[in-house]
Amino acid sequence: MIQNLKVSLFSRKDIIVPTRTVNIGEWLLHKNEYTPIVEKLRNTSNDKERKHLKNSLPAITVSGIFSKRRADCMISPSNLICIDIDGKDNPSVSDMEVLKARLAKLPYVMYCGLSASGKGVFCIIQYDDFGKHKLHFNALQQEFKEMGIIIDSSCSDICRLRFYSYDEHPYINWSAEVYTHTLEKSNTALKAKEIIPKNSPDRQISNETPQYLSLEEELLQPSNLDFASATPLCKTEEAERLLNLVIERKIDITQIYNDWIKIGLVIKNLFGEKGLDLFLNVSSFYPNYCQEEAENKYFELNEKRYRANTQSLFDIAAKYGIHR
Repeated sequence: MIQNLKVSLFSRKDIIVPTRTVNIGEWLLHKNEYTPIVEKLRNTSNDKERKHLKNSLPAITVSGIFSKRRADCMISPSNLICIDIDGKDNPSVSDMEVLKARLAKLPYVMYCGLSASGKGVFCIIQYDDFGKHKLHFNALQQEFKEMGIIIDSSCSDICRLRFYSYDEHPYINWSAEVYTHTLEKSNTALKAKEIIPKNSPDRQISNETPQYLSLEEELLQPSNLDFASATPLCKTEEAERLLNLVIERKIDITQIYNDWIKIGLVIKNLFGEKGLDLFLNVSSFYPNYCQEEAENKYFELNEKRYRANTQSLFDIAAKYGIHR
């Protein structure tokens, strides 16, 4: 039975070698010694404490058993993919319970529950071919986007970790349909004429790729479940969308040291300590990337020593072919 599929358990997110294997059903549904940590996390408003609590939780690789947390170290696939829907990426979603109820209507959703923070949900879906993990993810990302929901692009990583969480009222369907759709990344951009609302003013399309939306237009697409109530993105949301696109496309925009500093300062100004993971992800494409160095640099950044504004981020991205 699918709920007895085994996956790798990692005691912490920075551990490379798994501790043991666990049944996916047991992991999702049973309370354990980590449940009180989740409850404390959801009731804590201090960002530093929240980060500490989350990082103390174990995590699993939903997509299979791995000897190491690397895509080329898979021992046995589960043919499952986990997609994350974070509240900060979907500002118009104010009630995650309502979102769960809507996602439960999708025939291929096997499980849907609250994230460890309680500020998002995650769905587990059985797909057709683990060898096409990223292609299945691309198709899911596009389908959810058409529904007005933004899913975390880092879920395209087959060895991505899922922190322990507990939901008193999850949605479960062990007999859910197997997801078979795939999509090449080059086909994920929709033609502008297909998605511009009738009541919107005409938009300027990039001269470089006239048949597709420009990057800025992609960033400004509403993430609301109800498109009729969509509102423009604020600078913080716009910057986060840009950074997520950089991560999704695996582009190193940190090659120049001063640019790296400016990127870190923009992220810290906009997101505070919560932006650390975003900064680490953006920095990770640099050939000599060191997580400890990046973490130390992020925490030492301050406006008195460095100067940057949000526009700096878009200017830097443009140098690497990511145009607004």
